[in-house]
Amino acid sequence: MAKLWSLALALLIGAGFWAAPAAAQSNKVEELEREVATLRSEVAGLKSIEREGQGLTSSDQAVKAQLKKSMFAWATEDGKFSFTMGFRVQVRLTYNDERGDDVEDPTAGATNGKDYTHFNIRRFKWFASGNIFEKEFKYLFTVVLNKGSANNMIEDVVFTWAKFPFLNISAGQIKVPYNHSFINSSGAMQFVDRSIVSDVFNQGWGKGVWLTGTIGETVPWVKYWFGIFNGVVASSAGDFRNSDVNIISQTFGNSVDADLFPALRVETHPLGEVAGGMVDMRSADEFDKVLFSVGLALNWLQGRFNNANIYSNGNAAPAAGSGRFRTAFDTLALCLDGHFRWHGLSVNIEWCWRHTNFHNTGNLEGNNITRGRNRPGDMDDTGIVFEVGYFILPKQLDVGLRWADVNADEFWVNGSTTKATALRPDSSELGLVVGYYLAGQNLKIQMDFTYISHQLAFFVAGGSLPTGTSLGSSPNGDALESRSLTSLANETSDWKNIWQLRIQLQWIF
Repeated sequence: MAKLWSLALALLIGAGFWAAPAAAQSNKVEELEREVATLRSEVAGLKSIEREGQGLTSSDQAVKAQLKKSMFAWATEDGKFSFTMGFRVQVRLTYNDERGDDVEDPTAGATNGKDYTHFNIRRFKWFASGNIFEKEFKYLFTVVLNKGSANNMIEDVVFTWAKFPFLNISAGQIKVPYNHSFINSSGAMQFVDRSIVSDVFNQGWGKGVWLTGTIGETVPWVKYWFGIFNGVVASSAGDFRNSDVNIISQTFGNSVDADLFPALRVETHPLGEVAGGMVDMRSADEFDKVLFSVGLALNWLQGRFNNANIYSNGNAAPAAGSGRFRTAFDTLALCLDGHFRWHGLSVNIEWCWRHTNFHNTGNLEGNNITRGRNRPGDMDDTGIVFEVGYFILPKQLDVGLRWADVNADEFWVNGSTTKATALRPDSSELGLVVGYYLAGQNLKIQMDFTYISHQLAFFVAGGSLPTGTSLGSSPNGDALESRSLTSLANETSDWKNIWQLRIQLQWIF
């Protein structure tokens, strides 16, 4: 019996020795589990988004950053907030050669010596877009970083409520929906830059409110833009179209008034949407499908101007009450365009027409200043551009051809028997281009050769050259000379011909 008790006591003592480390191990596991739980809580806290004053809690989703379509993007995991930003840079080398301002009278001011080779940062822009609070509240802005003045650095500032595909409501500043080549990005052109037609007829940027939408789920049968903008005349010297990109004081005057600017554009894409830009950037497994679209744009600009050489106001002072000019204009502008894409082939055509009517107001209304061929009552300008391009290597190597023509209206002044006076010359443009795309539009190099011929107009109206009426779109930015008196007397044409070779590198990131 004593041996039995001795064995039991030994077993009890051994169990105690074995239980001690087992208990310690169990406590260690519990301690590790608590530490893991604490770390998980801290990680969750680091991921949470805390925005003061917006009522968000620790359960909100995290922010994620990624490279999206070669641009930087940030977004919350629930998609309610997003921000995508990028830069667009164009570096250009231009060789310019000018010939023959007046072949009939070389002493009248010919500028054959205006030849140069020049490097230029043509564009340097920062752009961003995204949504706030909900996916349907979208925003966009574009800032030009190489502008000489902060007054016109801001191009696009847009807020859009995009709840439905067929109806989006926007406010801010945007390109006025008119000619196709202008409302598309300059970074998506087939040539180094836009044509002389776009230079003369585009309606610039406008501040206002507008509606956009697409009707058709799989096929965009109708795409539309309709907006009401301020409407600011580009130049009272004779450029009767809109230009409202500058920041101006909100004070009543000739630029801030009740004459609003309605603009409408409608497109149809019956076989599928033709993507923005001027080339067929579809891949080899997509470009067999034929695509085409047709667009129509219409707008009406009203305003006041002060240039007695175009339309006399009887030298009357501005209205005593408002201080506004007494001479007014109405410009109705129409643009029709078509676009075709197939197998790397792109065809783009635009036809623009502009009718400007002049009239005096107030106590000068009906003074019949146009009597006796003294001044023009109205003007009609037209322009057409045709571009065709082809990708020899899909999405990589393309070539293209451009033809453009601007027909500016001439008018009589001071009882003249011929219409020799105009606000700009008749101009034509021929161009060839080759482009190599290393990463689509995001990285490309282009070289084009253009020949622009201006049939100079007689800018003299009323005996002197009106300041600012030399509005021909010389591609080097120089004001165009007036037609010489010799060519008028001999009834011969007076020309200015410009040859340009341009090489441009563009990168977007």
